[in-house]
Parts: sequence; structure tokens; C-alpha cells
Amino acid sequence: MTRCAIYCRYSTDMQSDSSLVDQEREAREYAEKQGWSVVKVYADAAMSGGSARRPDFERMKADADLGDFDVVLAESLDRLSRNLADISQLHDELSFAGVRLFTIQYGEMSKMLVGFLGTIADNFVEDLRGKVKRGQRGRILDGKAAGGLGYGYRVSSPGERLTDPKEEAVIQRIFEMYADGMSPRAIAKTLNDEEIPGPKGRIWKDTTVRGQRDRGTGVLNNEAYVGRLVYGRTQYRKNPKTGRRVSKPQPEENWIVTEVPELRIIDDDLWQQVKDQQTRNSIAMPRDDNNLALNRKHRKVHPLSGVLRCRECGGPLAITAKDRYGCSAYRASRACSNSKTILRKEVEARVFEGLHTGLLNSKYLDQFTAEFQKEVERLRKTSVSELRLKTKRLVEVTRQIDRIVNHIISGTDTKSITSKLSELETEKETLEVEVAHHEERDTVIPIHNLGQVYRTKIKQLTDGLSDPALRQRAIEAIQDLIDHIKVTPTNTGFDVELHGELGAIMEMADENERRPAGTSAGRSLSVVAGVGFEPTTFRL
Repeated sequence: MTRCAIYCRYSTDMQSDSSLVDQEREAREYAEKQGWSVVKVYADAAMSGGSARRPDFERMKADADLGDFDVVLAESLDRLSRNLADISQLHDELSFAGVRLFTIQYGEMSKMLVGFLGTIADNFVEDLRGKVKRGQRGRILDGKAAGGLGYGYRVSSPGERLTDPKEEAVIQRIFEMYADGMSPRAIAKTLNDEEIPGPKGRIWKDTTVRGQRDRGTGVLNNEAYVGRLVYGRTQYRKNPKTGRRVSKPQPEENWIVTEVPELRIIDDDLWQQVKDQQTRNSIAMPRDDNNLALNRKHRKVHPLSGVLRCRECGGPLAITAKDRYGCSAYRASRACSNSKTILRKEVEARVFEGLHTGLLNSKYLDQFTAEFQKEVERLRKTSVSELRLKTKRLVEVTRQIDRIVNHIISGTDTKSITSKLSELETEKETLEVEVAHHEERDTVIPIHNLGQVYRTKIKQLTDGLSDPALRQRAIEAIQDLIDHIKVTPTNTGFDVELHGELGAIMEMADENERRPAGTSAGRSLSVVAGVGFEPTTFRL
């Protein structure tokens, strides 16, 4: 029986998970009519089809390579992707793996149909983007907001807004405090201490106050407060390599500016005082060709950057002093009570020792061996598939050469036939070499030294950090093992609790194992089980 995998997706948080349920139900009904057996269901919730970087989408492609199913079924092509390049690549990858692609709407998707519908989906996105921008420009020219409702305003009627007296007073006060020399961080702390709610009811942070001057963000840079609406300061584009939206400041001649005196909250004198104070407080930073500050571009990335969490508030820990981690929420707004900082090298040493101890657990080694063998089998299947395709092509090329030779013998030789013969002979030589290479290659990889190989790879994780050429890859490999690390301040120091995919494997039996060698009382490390095992962790 044909094995079927179903893929479901919806785009935004405004849609419901019931959309996935509906898609799966209809796909199962379609599969049943075809006599297929549904063996797997993949679903990405609230994720854009404009990017292929979706967890279940990538998992589906990996499972297709392993031969886990024969057919992929989706409600429509745009559920799989709205990007022409991505959907075309998916079709090629599935075809190579011997998997057919179907949609409920159109049935089996041929290469031509994928290209046609993929182009329509791609054009739809571009057309929608253009219409949204046109509408936003029109609203700005009419003196209306093109985006969300800014702090200090309230809706009076559809499309119209007025100043909010309470928030207007807070804005006035923020400008006055900054003009008098108070820092954004101190302003945020003052407002939080007085329990004054920030934008959307959230706490105040220093970044909420200062924002980025060149992008017009933050309270101190919102030109609506002096009666001006500005559109087009930045342009957002999706990076095709990462799938992430990236903003770039635009030249002032591309801006659209509309005067709206009824929205004014700050007078020109106070506004200028703040701008002068910002100039005095700013440091000119050289920028690269993409207008990114060079201090950001060359900022050192540490192995645990982005994974440390404050146990008190759950917020991220960041470098807040020289080589020391501290709670970002405490630093930015004093919204957290955790004022302690931790030496970066100390917490890194604790985590690396814990990883090294746990990863060499015998159960983990057994799991590594199993996953290694699974990868070997996948490569073997890929090799066999490649050999089959190349052998088939070699037979076809040989037949074409024979037919051309027969034409030449019969006296129908032309310049174009001779040229084509030369091309085919070159291709035949290449294919013969590749086929011979495939046939000679040993597809069974010896694994009698796998334990030593595994231990060597684990050691390379930490050794790679000291090698500039390998540092970035080593950091990525380490962070693949970790979901997040919670750091809890104690009377004698701090505790480190590691959460990640390796948690289900790293079973530390007793207190001695949970506390790496050299760890004193009050400075423990424990491991919390994650949701499963991620095989790609080991492909270092």
C-alpha cells in the first residue's frame, strides 16, 4: 500500500489551530479515497510560507530522504511554500528521493504545474506587498497612521486618533527628564517604581525610551509627538538565506512626511533640547556597506550567548559588565530583583564540564551509535539511488551516440550532428567514471572504533572554541545541544540548570554525577529532560 505523509500549515497567530485539524481531516479523506495509508503528519503552526525554515517542513524533507513514505499530500501548493525557488527545490528533492507530490486541489504535481502555480504564489506575495505599501503611503498622506496605535494616542473613530491625556502627561515627563540629564535606564526605573504602565501595558525598558534615533523608534524619537508622520524610514526585506526579515534604513529623500498638528504633544523647544542631549550622549560609530554599526558586526559571540536565562524572571542573561553575565531585565528597567552578575568563564566551565560528563554516559554513546548507523543507511540509500539514475542516463547516452554514428555512416553527417556527438561522448566518459566510482565504493562503514570516534567528537566541541577557524562551528554545535540554561542566584553563589534535547539521554544517577568535579557546594549543575533526541546534534 502507498505510504502517505500529510503536511499542514497556517500563517499567523490570528488564525486558529483548528485550521490544521481541518487540513488534516480533508487530507485523510483524500488519502482514503486513493487507497493510501497515512503514516506521518507534519504541521507548522503560525509560520509564514515565504520561508522554508520551518521545523516540520525540514523534518518532512529529511524523512523523505530516509524513504519513510511514498507520497506527500497537502491541501494546496501554497501550504508547502509561497516561494517559487523553495517549492521548486522541494519538488526536485522529493523526486530524487522517489516521493511523489500531491495536493487536494490539483492532484499530482508535475514539474510544469509546480513552476506555474509556484510563480502565481510568488507573484501573489509580491503583489500583496506592493498593495500594502501603497495603502500605507495613502494613509500617511491623508494624515492617518500607517501602522499600529502609538503610545500617547487613542482611537476616536475608524482611521482617526486623538491624544490620550494620561499618556500625554507621561510622554511630556519623559522628555523633560531626559532633557534634564536623566538616562533612559533611570527613566524606565522611575516609571516602573511608580507602577506607570508602558506601551501596551508592559513594563518600561531603557530601549522603550531611547529606541534608535536613525530609525525613529522609541519614545524620544517619535516625530508624531511634534505633529509629523514619517513613513519609509526603513525597508524590511526577507533574507533568502535565513528566512528572517531584515530592516535597512532608507535615505531621507525616500521618506514621506505629513504634518499633523492635532497630534502634537511636545513643543519644538523641548524636542530640540532632547535632540541636542542625544547628540552629546552619542558616540559616532563607523558603519559597513549595509549601514550596520561595526561594533555590532564585530561583536564577539560567546558559546552560551542567547541560551542563559534568569531563574527569577525568566528573562535572558547578557554581558552587562566586563566578562560578566547579568539579568537583562534588571539592567534595562530594574523589573527583576536579581542584581547579581556571574563571571562568564565560570558559568561556561560549569556547563562544559556538565556536558562532557553527561555526553560520555554509556546510554548516550549507545544512542549515538544507533543514530550513526541510521545516517549510514540513509547515505547508502542515497548512493544506490544516484547509481540507478546515472546508470540509466549512461544507457540512454550510449543509445543516442549509436544512433548518431549510424547517421554519419549513412552519409547524413552535418556540423550540428558532429557537435552533438562530441557533447554526448564527453558526458558518457563522465558518467562511466562516476558509475565505476559508485560500484567500487564500499557502502558499509566499519564502526568498530565508533566509541573512540564519538569521544573524539565530544572533545572537539570544547577544543574547537580555542581555534578561530572552528570557533563558530563549535559554538553552533554546543548550542544545538541546549535549549536554555536557567541560572539561580544563591547565598553561596549560583546554581545552573540545563534544559535541552540531550536531557532525555543525560541521566545522571547520583549527586556526584550531577556535580562535576571541582564544583563546590552551592554551585551545582543539574540536567532536565527535554522532549526527545535530535540526531543532527551529532553531525559535527
